[in-house]
Amino acid sequence: MMRAHLSAVLVVLSITVSLTAEAVNLSHDATGQVLLYPYYNVNQGNVTFISVTNTTAVAKAVKVRFREAVGGESVFDFTLYLSPRDVWVGALLQQGGAVRLAVPEDTSCTIPDTATLTATDFSTARFDSAYVPVYDGILYADDLPARLSEGHIEIIELAELPYTNGARDISDAITHNQTTTPVAPMDCAVAASFNNSADIGAILDAGNVTTSGVTQAFQSPGGGLMGNAAIFNASSGIYFPYNATALRAFATNPIWWPQNSEAFTHVEGVATVGEDSAGNAISNYRTADNGSTVPSAGGTLNRDLPDLSTPSMAEVSADSSAYMAFSHDAASGEQVINSGSFGGSVPDAKRDKALAVSAALAGREIRGEYITSGDYGTEWVVTFPTKYLHVPDYVTGVENTSTSPFVAYETVENGQACHNMWFEHWNREEDEYEPVINNWFPIPNLDLCHNVNIIALNDGSNQYTNVLSSKAVKLGLLLDFSDGWASIGLEAYVSELTVSGAGDPSTVIGLPVIGFVAVADMVSGIERGGLFPLHITADEQ
Repeated sequence: MMRAHLSAVLVVLSITVSLTAEAVNLSHDATGQVLLYPYYNVNQGNVTFISVTNTTAVAKAVKVRFREAVGGESVFDFTLYLSPRDVWVGALLQQGGAVRLAVPEDTSCTIPDTATLTATDFSTARFDSAYVPVYDGILYADDLPARLSEGHIEIIELAELPYTNGARDISDAITHNQTTTPVAPMDCAVAASFNNSADIGAILDAGNVTTSGVTQAFQSPGGGLMGNAAIFNASSGIYFPYNATALRAFATNPIWWPQNSEAFTHVEGVATVGEDSAGNAISNYRTADNGSTVPSAGGTLNRDLPDLSTPSMAEVSADSSAYMAFSHDAASGEQVINSGSFGGSVPDAKRDKALAVSAALAGREIRGEYITSGDYGTEWVVTFPTKYLHVPDYVTGVENTSTSPFVAYETVENGQACHNMWFEHWNREEDEYEPVINNWFPIPNLDLCHNVNIIALNDGSNQYTNVLSSKAVKLGLLLDFSDGWASIGLEAYVSELTVSGAGDPSTVIGLPVIGFVAVADMVSGIERGGLFPLHITADEQ
């Protein structure tokens, strides 16, 4: 067994935090308030189709965000409005070397509008300027596009929008007019007018909000979102469809922010100017960058919010910094709190929510099969969807620390944050051997370094992997058997969660993980493929 070799290698991190966000949980009916898509890929002719469905009878506002695979940096996002029973579909692809979103035949309202979305390239603005994916000191022309070309997706419900008979009601305006050809929403300009108002603030409490002549009732997210995706290649014929992972009970109040770059100054519906409904001070709230790396004046980038660490107001006390985000001072490199954060202390509520989401997704072991005999290839997609919340960007001259359950931080050279894990594999007749990684030498462990990790089993490709065409986050793993099954152990990573008022802390073992197994017949021109699930074992929380 390989675990005996690793007892001194892996680091166990135990941190106790006060947690009031314990209700976040993994949905077992594939619907929820949050949808997590483990992988998109647009390399070598791949197109990734995505869809999200509102299965409920009430309109919803949702945030759609794309994160690149190496460090989970946000590279593109928008606000989507879904009418009751509505479906939105999009496709990711490369156009002229850029990664873009296409929206074929879909009329659901978006902010920005569809024409702007489809004309906008995914952005490298948040990538560290020192990024070089391999240690030869050279940033090649296709290195940044390759990083943009693979990633994962998160969709977060912002609020429910009940119809209130208003003459300028968003929910009515975004609902499709069934009497027109083609069928289209009544008037997407209503949602845009509301969003683009210069004095609009965040909407964090239920109730009616009026701006620019538009009135809308905002209610807490109710769930019921369902998501699917598929990676397709018309030339090779591969087709890998999968379901998004859904989370329930993420937010107990609206978490709507305007999709614009106006300075954030207030929360709607709060009587006391300069305070939120929990009594926290507000002054020009800014997000996670100080302006030096974000294409937006002053660093204000409201379109970043919310993310998977955004707490609910019920989880915020009067002295906590609910929606505060860290920045790094451009001159000194020191970690600072951005101007105008709620409160001014360490953001306990934000950190607690991040850990609550990670706990809901925690797995202590990953198991799956592989087939590489004959013309077959197998690749595992192993995604840590909350890693970006726990692993800070590298800052020169600053001691970097990660938060439980992750223990590594990003290196400046390549944006990687490597975590060491147990790896074991067997053939179909119970025999077990140690692997050889990247055709070098046998070692008893496995390093997974990215937010998304593509493990290509028995694939020694230098450029792109054979099955999924991964480049930026691939790991070639040469095994002793052509077919069998394998296991990755995550149980060395431990965190302690103290639920507020619940007494003794509970132990969460493992790392937050989602993914799948892609298998393809690699005969040129007639490729066929399919997916197996990754079997993720978890403790009862």
